[in-house]
Formats: sequence, C-alpha cells, structure tokens
Amino acid sequence: MTYDAVPEYRGDGISVKNVGAVGGGDAFLIKAGSKAALLEAGFSFCAVKLLENLESELQGASLEYVLLTHSHYDHASGAYFIKRKWGDVKTAASAYAAKILTKPSALEVMREMNESAAGHFGWDKGEPMGAIDVDKQVAEGDIISLGGLTLTVMEAPGHTKCCLSFYIPEKKLLLSCETIGCIAGPGLVAPAYLVGYQMSVDYMKRLLDMDIEMLLMPHQGLIIGHEKCRALIGDALRSAELLKDLILEDHRRGRTLDEITKHYEEAFFTESLRKLQPPKAFYLNAGNLIPMVIKEFEK
Repeated sequence: MTYDAVPEYRGDGISVKNVGAVGGGDAFLIKAGSKAALLEAGFSFCAVKLLENLESELQGASLEYVLLTHSHYDHASGAYFIKRKWGDVKTAASAYAAKILTKPSALEVMREMNESAAGHFGWDKGEPMGAIDVDKQVAEGDIISLGGLTLTVMEAPGHTKCCLSFYIPEKKLLLSCETIGCIAGPGLVAPAYLVGYQMSVDYMKRLLDMDIEMLLMPHQGLIIGHEKCRALIGDALRSAELLKDLILEDHRRGRTLDEITKHYEEAFFTESLRKLQPPKAFYLNAGNLIPMVIKEFEK
C-alpha cells in the first residue's frame, strides 16, 4: 500500500501543521483553541527559519509546550532556540531525555551532527545550540492538557531508551515516536530500533490494540484513516522482522559489519529516505543497530 502522509490537517477543535524548516527536521504545531504545542523541534542550524514559521502559524495562540519524543539532534536541537524566544514555554520529555539534553558529551555530538546535516542540506551551520532544560518530565500514563484535548503519554523505548509517544483519545490521534520507523516506500517502513528489537515490536503490537484514526509518522506527516493506520503498523512490523532476519542471516554467513551495512542500505535506505536523513546519520545508526540485533538474538 502507498501511504500519502499529509503535512497539514484542520479538523474540529484541532489543527496539525509541519512548521519545520527542512525535511528531516520536522516540527509539528498542534493547535487546540487558543493553546498550542510543538511536537519536536528539528535541527539547530535552521532554527531561525523554524522560529519564523512557528511565529507565523501561531496567529495569537499561546505556545504552551515543546513536546520531545526523544533526545536525538534532528528532533530536539531547535528546542534551545524556542525556549530562548518564548521563555514561558514548557519543554516536556522523559526523565532520561532530560539527562541527555544537558550532558556535555551528548550536546557535543548533537552539535557535530547538526553541522554535518547543515552541509548535507546546503545550509550554513548556524549558531550552536546550548543545553536544553526539560521543564516537565513525563512518563507512562501522564496527562498533558491542551485546549480541551488530553495528550496521554506512552513510553515507547526501542529507537532510544527515552522515546515517548502521545495519544489524543478525543481525536483518536497518535503522535508517534520513531520507534515505529519511517516510511521508505510502498509497503516499506525503515526500522529504527537502535536499542532494542523486541521492545520496538512490542510497541507496534500495542498500537494494533488501540483505536487510531490518525497516525503522525516521524519525518513524514499524518496518515488518515483507520484501515490505513493499521496497514502501516502492519507494514512496520513486517519490515522490522525483515531487517532483523537480513542482519542475522548475513551474520551467520560470516559477513563483516561493512558488508551487512551495505545490504541493509540497499534494502532500506531508499531515495525518499536519503532526502530526509544525511548518510552520516544513517551509517552512525547502522553501526549501533546491527550489533544490537546480533547481541539480542545471538546469545
């Protein structure tokens, strides 16, 4: 099945719009009445443009929260600049993410990755980001209220230890983290399990038991329609197993990490994903993902 993710949605009592400055550094503005929250904060190198987009789209609404699904540079870096411009906004993330986002060594890696991404997208590297203070640490079952809507926190480790998703029952809308993966083509969802295969699969199976009419996919946009959402989750599960089997089969055949990475790249790093993810980030992730899978299954 082909999935047509939409970057903007306007419905009864809610709107969702991607205000990110470049593809791959998405940030979704969620407005409910006079209140608003930003899901993700994108890169730091293009934060000036993100702030312009955000200010233009708020149109008088009060920015209450920046919701971070996890601590990776392409999701969190812009939060530093948003907080500097809107001092009252509350940054919400997991306790583990809060720790990472003030850790000097982690911040240095984020700065280096932002600089690399700036070159990939043809931007100047911009002003370096600083530490990101998380004002509101949230965990499984916590509630964030936004203009009459209920955002229920779901812990969803697998892509990282700190991954969170947010479910809005009034709209049957899931704001998913990257543990579900990223759409790579018709019927193909590139897996993103960097810290755990089974925990990622458990998250996706949990989604199949939920009433989801709209699914916000990381780096993509909204998938609308119950059957489409279920089909996409099913494709994500199949893709997760496909990559796991590819890695284990190559490993059992005695192939090197470089050879397995090449096979992985050919199968999942499609042209559409290359437009969103710099190769340096792909290879860095592969260097973590492949050994993790081997360790989890070759005990």
